[in-house]
Order: sequence, then structure tokens, then C-alpha cells
Amino acid sequence: MKLRVISNLHVFSDVLCLYLLSSNLYRILNRSIKDANIRKLLKLEILETPEFQEYCVRLNQIIHLVISIMKPQITSKPIGLEHPSVKSVIGIAEEIMKKNKILDVETLYNIAKKRLKLPRTGLLFIIQFLINKKILVEGSKFSRETVLSNPTRRGIYNYIRVNPGIHFSILRKKALSADSGSSGQLVWHLEMLLKFNYINKIKVGNYTVFLPIEMEVELGIISFLLRDEINRKIIDLLTTQNSIKNSEIFKLIDEKRELVNYRLKSLIKYDLICSREDLSKEVYLNPHKQEDIINILNNTKISLN
Repeated sequence: MKLRVISNLHVFSDVLCLYLLSSNLYRILNRSIKDANIRKLLKLEILETPEFQEYCVRLNQIIHLVISIMKPQITSKPIGLEHPSVKSVIGIAEEIMKKNKILDVETLYNIAKKRLKLPRTGLLFIIQFLINKKILVEGSKFSRETVLSNPTRRGIYNYIRVNPGIHFSILRKKALSADSGSSGQLVWHLEMLLKFNYINKIKVGNYTVFLPIEMEVELGIISFLLRDEINRKIIDLLTTQNSIKNSEIFKLIDEKRELVNYRLKSLIKYDLICSREDLSKEVYLNPHKQEDIINILNNTKISLN
């Protein structure tokens, strides 16, 4: 039975620990029982028993304790992507994927165990480290390094980096050429970038918005809102005055009143501007976000020109 199928039963969160436990149990079954159907039934029964689940939990605790004790002994250098052992494991993973095969943790562990002179605990720690960092993703044919080898995907990623806060429909028009793919292919490329932690996806109102992974969500929301021309006009106006009456703004920026009122509500909702509570009904830039707002406003103007 494949590891990824077993892990979907959620008997236990750590797929590596589950692999060690299940492989030992199944090895005994495979030696003792010749009939494949009976073996399969017994394996399913084992997975469903409370005793097995309790054993999994206890084994999980023991393995994590051992890893925490062994961690300083695993390598002489701090663990990181530049460490030779980590690079070796990544290399083996990429060899598997170059054969047009999806990455399977069980296969990676078995090949690396045979090839590398690492203690079992150290190898488990490295594989888990790479999975946690989204350098490797089980079930994928790519690593974080090779996922950008596709020129269309790389172009989408670069467009999001230069235009943070872009939403799907604009991204489809701007980042895809007529012959580079459909909306469905754009969704696929975005999912790959999300899976490998290159970008983040947030909801702003009814829009799905994309930002580089390193950008804070709050800054991403500001970037999205300032991509709208009327929002930019309102913010531009408020940077020149301490506060302005709600009812005057549409005249000063020469836009329809209902369009301006709609945007004012949105800017207030997301805290870019504040509204005075007195009868003046004046609005002003949020002083706590003013510096970020002005910086993003200026950068947005440059990118749109």
C-alpha cells in the first residue's frame, strides 16, 4: 500500500513515522501470509484498531523526542539548504522526478538510505525539513528549484512580484499571451506557485488577489486597493489635506458621486482612511498606515505607467 494513501487516513500526522511503523508491520504480514487479498484485509483492520492508533501516537512522540536529542549530532554544521547532506537529498529527489515520476517520500527515503551514509534519524529529519520548507512536495514532479523552469510559470511569478495585489482576471490578461495558455492553465500554474510557497493568495471582497510570499497580507490589501484609479485619486487628494468632507471628494476628483461613495466605504472598511465621528463627516488618511500607503501609491503609479 502506498504511503500517500495510508497517510490520508489521518491515523497520524507524521507520514515518515507512519511509514516506519507500517513498513515493519507489513513486512511481517507479507512474510507470514501469502494470499494478497487476506493481507490487504488484515492491513485495513490494523489501521482501524484503537490499539494501533494509540501505538502510532506513542511512536510519534518517541521519534520526535529522539529527533530532538539527535538533532545536534545529525550534522556538524547547522541544518540549511546549503548543507551537503541536504543538497544530496534534494539531488536524489530531483533524479526521481527527472524520470517523469512523482515524488514519493517512501521511495526517496529508501534510495537516500542506501546511497547516503546518514543515520536514519538524520535522514528523516532532513526529509521532513525539506517538506516543511516546501522545497519538496510529495506527489509532485517538481522541486522548489525546478518549478520555475517552465517559462510561462516563471513569467506569471515575475509579474506578481512586480505587480503585487493583482487579481485573477487582470493577471489572465496581462501575464498570459494569446498562445501561452487558457484560464485553466493559469489556475494550474498559480496552484504550483502556491504549493511551493512562491506566492500567497488572499480574498479582498469578491476578488482573489495574489502577492509574493514575502509580502505581508496587510500590504497586499493596500496594493490591491490602490490599483483602482478612483481609489488612487482619493488617496492622492487626502495626502494633500489633513481631512476632507465626504460630500466634497467627488467634486474635487471629478468622478461620479456614487462611484466615490462606494470606494470610500471600501477604503474605510480596510482601514486606509478613517472617518471622523462628529457631524463634519470628514475623512483622513489612517496615520498608522500613512507611510505604507504613500510608498505603495508611488510604486503603483510607476508600475502602471
